[in-house]
Amino acid sequence: MARYVDGLRANFAVKARIKVSMCGDNYDFDVDSVQHPYEKTESCCPDRAYLGRDDAAIYLAFAGETLVGQICVQEDHNNMARVWGLRVEHGHRHHGIATLLMNTVKAWALARRLHWLRAETQDVHVTACMFYRDYGFVIGGFDRLYLQAVPGSEDETAIVWYLEI
Repeated sequence: MARYVDGLRANFAVKARIKVSMCGDNYDFDVDSVQHPYEKTESCCPDRAYLGRDDAAIYLAFAGETLVGQICVQEDHNNMARVWGLRVEHGHRHHGIATLLMNTVKAWALARRLHWLRAETQDVHVTACMFYRDYGFVIGGFDRLYLQAVPGSEDETAIVWYLEI
């Protein structure tokens, strides 16, 4: 299975952005369209480096022989499970693949007696933000400066999501 890891495209159309705001004691967000939509291609981190580790797992989803989804998870230093690399191939979205992958990660975390999932998105990942919200995650914070040193992401805001499981 190792040959499939990192095999999905990491590009998407940016047509809108998330605008995070405080709503009482919680964060909420609105979706604002962008004036000039564009294609975003992210450089992939080599998730293969996490294969075979006791503190991490990578799960893949297939439609027949075709890789259509991937998610990575790692136990972090706060006794939480850090989730990243959730991707579903274009044309296979909105078929429950991301939910199935997240359910698998949740089971992995619970088997390790972890009671929180933590994920990070950027404000340009509207689909990801909507998925995390709909799955039950809440925004724990955001950071406008975190991505300043990442070429092509300098004006993006990092959004951190949490889910108690």
